[in-house]
Amino acid sequence: MSKGNGTILATKPPAIADTNGRPSRPFKRPGVTMKLQQLNHQAKIALGARTCDQAYTGPLYVQVGVVNSCNYRCQFCWDHPSYVDKESPYPDFIAEKYYHDHPEIDRNKAHMRFDMFTGLVDDLHEMGTRKLKFIGRGESFLHRRFTDLVAYARSKDFNCSITTNGSLITDEQVEDLVRMGLAEIFVSVNAGSPRSYAEIHRGVKPDAFDKIKHTLSEFTRQKKRQGTEFPYMHLSFVIQNNNYFEMPDMVRLAHEVGAQRVAFNRISIYEGTKFLMLNDEQNEEALNRHLVEAERLGEQLGIMTNADLFRARPGDELRSAKVHSTIPCYIGWYFSIILADGTVNPCCECLRALGTLQTHRFKDVWFGEEYRRFRGEITDLPNSGHEVSGCRCYNCSFALHNASMHRFVHPIAASRNGGPGAGYGLKDLKRFVLG
Repeated sequence: MSKGNGTILATKPPAIADTNGRPSRPFKRPGVTMKLQQLNHQAKIALGARTCDQAYTGPLYVQVGVVNSCNYRCQFCWDHPSYVDKESPYPDFIAEKYYHDHPEIDRNKAHMRFDMFTGLVDDLHEMGTRKLKFIGRGESFLHRRFTDLVAYARSKDFNCSITTNGSLITDEQVEDLVRMGLAEIFVSVNAGSPRSYAEIHRGVKPDAFDKIKHTLSEFTRQKKRQGTEFPYMHLSFVIQNNNYFEMPDMVRLAHEVGAQRVAFNRISIYEGTKFLMLNDEQNEEALNRHLVEAERLGEQLGIMTNADLFRARPGDELRSAKVHSTIPCYIGWYFSIILADGTVNPCCECLRALGTLQTHRFKDVWFGEEYRRFRGEITDLPNSGHEVSGCRCYNCSFALHNASMHRFVHPIAASRNGGPGAGYGLKDLKRFVLG
């Protein structure tokens, strides 16, 4: 159903609506019935993981990129780098090979069709999946009908979150997203001042920082106006050598705009970002001075931080070959990525196409032979002695999640044998699944 102005209404009539007819489905915490459904879904996922190659239900959640293009050129970005190498415009050989092997994929112009998205959501709903993250290679708000996409997913009672640079969000969209019941929004800010914001996000002016602050504050204002605590606002900061000293300012910014959480992330290292790495002296200063102050401020101001995780340097162990030389990978049962052109990838660390929504329904891809073959390969990962084809298994950002899944799928063996997974219990998995 649609209005004359092209706004898509929810297929299930919302309980209330504003004067413009936009759907209003306030996000609520899961009740007993929903929690039981989630537990049943998780049990089916665990059963599938124990069979080694078969899936009995849909993934816990999916990540959907609705556009490939981006209006920013961030220094640290993997897919839209601010630099262009003389030899190749790609950040590493895996990305280069992927795009060379798939010339049909337009890296910068792919734009997900509305009917493709609704078909995907319908399949996921039928398969038991209820969590959807809007994040991909581009900036979601470049999609001409992005709020319509969110509205459709919310009409099916999906828990929806958005990752964005925040630069294109209008006040009207803020009002709509709060009214629709968006659960979470993750805004990549990456700076604590206008100067560093302009330096890190190449091509933007320092006053763009003030626009971001306005948008974040507008979310807080609308949440108060509409009487809801959602969406939770997370501010994300990639820490590099030109902003690490602003970590306390990042927490102050979160408090100023009404955000709930700050996430400090270590920069992903590839050839184009080595010049942004912290040296030993800077890293020590970041950990022992700026992070300590940021953590203290967070406690004082009521802002959650991931200081412990950042301090733990997961790259030393959890992102290493150690985890996946010991336990299988379970990504093929609990997660999937759908790109703007409909390509289905297993995860962020694997650019291996397992199917496409151009020619198949998602449920046919998920339960199909290619996915089944992939599940068999990742199950055999500890025994194979090498990474799965097309994947960065020995530098994996999902290693912690896989360790938690391993304890969930094989609780007795994980506890008895120790090693990866032994230190992570069901609380970790629940926190990962339910947010």
